[in-house]
Amino acid sequence: MSVEMTSEEIEQFLVCARVGRLGMVVDNEPYVVPVGFGYCNGKVFFHTCDKGLKMNGLRKNPSVCFEVDEALSDVTMFKSVIILGNAEIINEEKKMIPYLQKLIDKYRVPLIFDEYMSKPRRNRESELKAVRICVITPRKVTGRRFVQNKALADTAASDSTS
Repeated sequence: MSVEMTSEEIEQFLVCARVGRLGMVVDNEPYVVPVGFGYCNGKVFFHTCDKGLKMNGLRKNPSVCFEVDEALSDVTMFKSVIILGNAEIINEEKKMIPYLQKLIDKYRVPLIFDEYMSKPRRNRESELKAVRICVITPRKVTGRRFVQNKALADTAASDSTS
């Protein structure tokens, strides 16, 4: 049985999850792509290259669906969050760096941005020219989780109303 997730459960799940799926329409066709992402202040964000199918699609139509899920192989546990929203493309360096810092903190050894960019084989100037940050502002957020039996579902329902 699946039950709705509370806003606190949704937020915790989005902070911890590592991969989400960005859904959009590109050339009148559905297009879904996995992305590493961050979640902060009620918004999802990810980085991407300035050029390519994803960016072309977002520039033409910023209305997106963003999905994150987690499941065990025996399906005794399942969580899913779906966000409908609009994506804003950020290309100004000063505005991108705080988001890039959050992604570095989540996916890499935590270093301050300038220190991370000074590592061998990194080129701050060319990388910042090539990258963009996309921030999704939600219009609607839903989350569900699978509960294996009725007793657990009743406990989950009473927990969410407490």
